[in-house]
Amino acid sequence: MSKSIGRLMGVLWMLSLISIEGYAANLTLETQCVLVSDGDLFGSNPQKAYPNLPACSRLSTHADGVEKPADLIGTGDLIIAVNKAEFENVVTSNAGVPGQFILFLNGVALPNDASIVAREQVDSNFVLRYRIRQGAETQQLWSVLYADGALLEPHRLNVALGWRANDNGAMPMLPVRSTISATVSITTVSRMGIALVLVLLAIGAIVYIGIATDTLRDAPDSAIPTWWSNAHRLKKALADISNEEARKELLSKVDPNYHSTPQSAYDDLAEFALAGRPPSEAEIVPTTVGLALQKYRWQPLRASYSLSRTQMALWFTFAVATGLFLWLLYGDLRRIDGSLLALLGISVTTAGVSWITDRNANNGRDYVPSRGFWYDLLTGFDEQRQLHRYQAVVVNILLLVVGIFHVQQQLSYPVFDSTWLIFLGISGTAYGIGKQLLENRSGK
Repeated sequence: MSKSIGRLMGVLWMLSLISIEGYAANLTLETQCVLVSDGDLFGSNPQKAYPNLPACSRLSTHADGVEKPADLIGTGDLIIAVNKAEFENVVTSNAGVPGQFILFLNGVALPNDASIVAREQVDSNFVLRYRIRQGAETQQLWSVLYADGALLEPHRLNVALGWRANDNGAMPMLPVRSTISATVSITTVSRMGIALVLVLLAIGAIVYIGIATDTLRDAPDSAIPTWWSNAHRLKKALADISNEEARKELLSKVDPNYHSTPQSAYDDLAEFALAGRPPSEAEIVPTTVGLALQKYRWQPLRASYSLSRTQMALWFTFAVATGLFLWLLYGDLRRIDGSLLALLGISVTTAGVSWITDRNANNGRDYVPSRGFWYDLLTGFDEQRQLHRYQAVVVNILLLVVGIFHVQQQLSYPVFDSTWLIFLGISGTAYGIGKQLLENRSGK
């Protein structure tokens, strides 16, 4: 009895295998031919033809008939040929199950990032041209290739079609791996080099703007006190006078106490001013003289750096630099992730609140000389280091480091968790409230 049951189970198992294999055969297509068309701003790579297949020989664009290697670099077009009879058989077998063919690249399904842009019949084959775009699905392919070390070196690209029902809950049937393949790599050495150069240029541009202009500062050049310009004019006038007595006479006119004031006192006041400590009302004249007497060249200190403007410039530069990097890497400009846009929105809102606070402070923020980039970011106008500023700086640096590591490891825009964005929003709120309460309390 047990042997009979065993034979019966064996027969049923074999029948199930036959039915499964038949079902799979009706749902999958083997690629007969693969051509690569990857033209972009860096030039067009030659297509790879397989002259032994009629469809590929008809599609080949090489006049000399010589087969040349091809490499799909990032995004581009794939031209594939499948058997017409098999194609129609799959469509007929699934007439009662509405669905679509899905392009698989190295086992990664691309229902949205690979769209058909052209189709035609060549001999006994259907020829389909797919355009591969940058998106979440292709990002999975790039991640697989990146893990396999195919960032710069070509890697085998297996192309196949599989049928998927329109029911979103249905599992797509795995396609049969084709014996015909092309090659693929994420990018090239030249693209990588240009991408890195553009990133460095973007960083260098924002650093130069921050140092040479008032874009990231709390007050414009027009707010610089007049004693700086007076000291500069006096220094230039002294340089044009060679007679020592005439120099002393000019200095005595500026400061009646010049003859009774030791040189060390002038030097100390000049050093204080150059270090960022503004002179008192009584020290303005001797500070002006002290600066004019300095033998080395100096420039008036600019206004202090603004935390909110620096934060906004930081994430703007990060978004632009990352976009340029990925565009050059893949040859296609991807949409910015929503979490990065939210982060930019938080930065703009924080900068707006700060600007309104400054405008309400005596119709504009008064000049406060810079005492160093980090000192300015962590210190308010009361010259006290404040906890809400520390919090904002730490959160921004943390998210920036995480974002850079994400780009380096995933080669995509970073996706920031919503809780961290809320944390940054709370930090920005604390910064705005703290600035309003602490920095405007003094009436500045």
